[in-house]
Amino acid sequence: MSGIIFPQTKTNLQVLYSLNDLLVNQIVENIPQKNDKIILTLNLGESYSIFSNHIKNDFIKNGKEIFTIPQEELKLPEINIVLEEAGVQYGEVDRDGWFGDYYVPRTLLIKGHYLNTASNNGLQQYFITAIDTVKVEELESLENNSFPFTKGNIPAEPFLSSVWEPIIAIGVAAAAILLLFSVRSK
Repeated sequence: MSGIIFPQTKTNLQVLYSLNDLLVNQIVENIPQKNDKIILTLNLGESYSIFSNHIKNDFIKNGKEIFTIPQEELKLPEINIVLEEAGVQYGEVDRDGWFGDYYVPRTLLIKGHYLNTASNNGLQQYFITAIDTVKVEELESLENNSFPFTKGNIPAEPFLSSVWEPIIAIGVAAAAILLLFSVRSK
């Protein structure tokens, strides 16, 4: 069986998960390899608590054993992550050609700060974004009603483009018919 496979556009929540993956990778790069145990504190607030298990799992995938309570006998590096903002913004609607689909640029972001005691960098701010283009007709399926931060203001379809397209199509068809009959009659 053969056919063409088109990739499915990632939902806003999936992209936000991948931004958190990038954050964890950035933090892990500054933890010495010998430190395979860490104390992890997540201050995500109620709105962003959905990222908690995902972030913990990312540290585990990177070979880190997680403690949430300081182990008195061990000198473990402490990681404290604060997520201040996560969300999506849509840009201006654009059309792919004259009769193509409507597309909109999508920007997803996470913003906050973290403290990594294994590093001498002190408090580190982070602002991580992902930008891509998605079909306007897919926007509702990319958002998750349970998590308001995955929803953005959906821009309106440009009025003039929806008015001008039929006028142009009818005008071109009329001009073609007029030319066809005027050339044939001579």
